[in-house]
Amino acid sequence: MTPEQLAVVRESYASLGPDATAMAADFYGRLFAADPSTRALFSDGPEVMAVKFTAELDAIVEAIASFDEFRLRVADLGARHAAYGVQTRHYGAVGEALVASLATHLGDRWDDQLEAAWRRAYNLVAETMMSAQQRVSRRSDAPAERGARSDRSVRPPHG
Repeated sequence: MTPEQLAVVRESYASLGPDATAMAADFYGRLFAADPSTRALFSDGPEVMAVKFTAELDAIVEAIASFDEFRLRVADLGARHAAYGVQTRHYGAVGEALVASLATHLGDRWDDQLEAAWRRAYNLVAETMMSAQQRVSRRSDAPAERGARSDRSVRPPHG
């Protein structure tokens, strides 16, 4: 992301102010309509989810200016989402729901430049989260693979 895109994302998100929670609630409505299977990934009610989403998005938007802080925060988020059952296929619907909700709640401020910046920011978040999820998945698969290999190595040969 360019410094200008970082600034535009941060400024536009800050401009939501108290409407950020309403935007988050709108986001979940759009996500569940686009991919009903995502509803099963959440155990909290809509109000709680909107507050959590707003807090996390606020923290990510603040951290995005410092790549190291951002990468650590978002990688942790990706690892946690792996445990929740989030799959790679969910990220497309999430991104579209987020962009549509932001466009609605930012109203006249939304333009092509702002959309491009938010899409770039979301892609950075999604790629970092998916990478972390893949690492978690490989780690959880690794012991079983090592165990299977060691089982094969101790079996006597046939014959």
